[in-house]
Amino acid sequence: MIASPMNDLSIVVPLDFSRRSKDIYQRAITLANVLDATGITIIFGCAATPEKWVNKLKNKLENNTQVFIISCSDSQSQLAKLRNIAITQVTTPYVMFLDVDIVTNPEQILQALTAVKQSSTQLCMYPCLYLSAKGTRQLSKQNIAAFKQYYYQFKREWILHLAFPSSIIICDLQSVNAIQGFDESYKGHGYEDFDFMLRLFKHKQLIEYSAQVVIDEPYMAPMMATGFRALLAKAQLEQLLQPIYFLHAYHSKDKQENYYQLRQQNQILFLEKFTQLYKANAVISQSPDTLLLLNHFFQLLATHQKKPSEFTALWAEIPGHMFRKVRFI
Repeated sequence: MIASPMNDLSIVVPLDFSRRSKDIYQRAITLANVLDATGITIIFGCAATPEKWVNKLKNKLENNTQVFIISCSDSQSQLAKLRNIAITQVTTPYVMFLDVDIVTNPEQILQALTAVKQSSTQLCMYPCLYLSAKGTRQLSKQNIAAFKQYYYQFKREWILHLAFPSSIIICDLQSVNAIQGFDESYKGHGYEDFDFMLRLFKHKQLIEYSAQVVIDEPYMAPMMATGFRALLAKAQLEQLLQPIYFLHAYHSKDKQENYYQLRQQNQILFLEKFTQLYKANAVISQSPDTLLLLNHFFQLLATHQKKPSEFTALWAEIPGHMFRKVRFI
């Protein structure tokens, strides 16, 4: 077998068929097929039930030698646990964390692997464009670059929002093991990824814990982020100037599901944990500044001789739906 430059990479993907079963199954198959024969190892950390879907996935992919399905009991709605069981099977020097809803493109992943190998920190975090249902239907007709272009042109009928920071991380396996992976105390939706990213960035000396880590305020535009989101984004601002933007395919949400209802409980756990960590770290921090991240980004644009007008979408706090429905009077 001819060695592939992507033999150095494993992609970890958690799967929980207790919700969105058919959709998740189909997207897992698509991911495996798209990356087949690339040399990338795919490791699905899979909740053991419902067995029907787990067995169906195993049967469908049994001839794919680069795909490994690691199932775990008592792990429904526990994405941290599912990622951790997958991490234990990683033998490559680099690992990438994706959700099953991320649109995979071999060329894009090769670019990410090349970038992380060349990075002094051995870590890259990538912007992620969340697509609308209409945008997701366009995936077979448009190239990935078109969606990035549409975002910056405020063409939001295809795009819901841009996540940055995002949980799309590629880094060296050694660092993931050094911080002991994901905290399995989190159940259901949210915060296990922020927890992991903060600890990883701290390990890489990209951030210091301060009072900022317990400021939890959602943003409407990425460059207007504050608190821990701003800390993470600031450490990887250069990625916004790079061509690699990942896409997240649309799926419906039932926020009454227990999976989503657990988010508030996760938030409490997260804030309690990082309050203790930053107090122990004893770093003096300035008060939150909503323009702090934006100021740093403008400095970055000046360094790269880029025009701010090309990136206005990053700080325009305009609800996306205002661009999706236009009424003429």
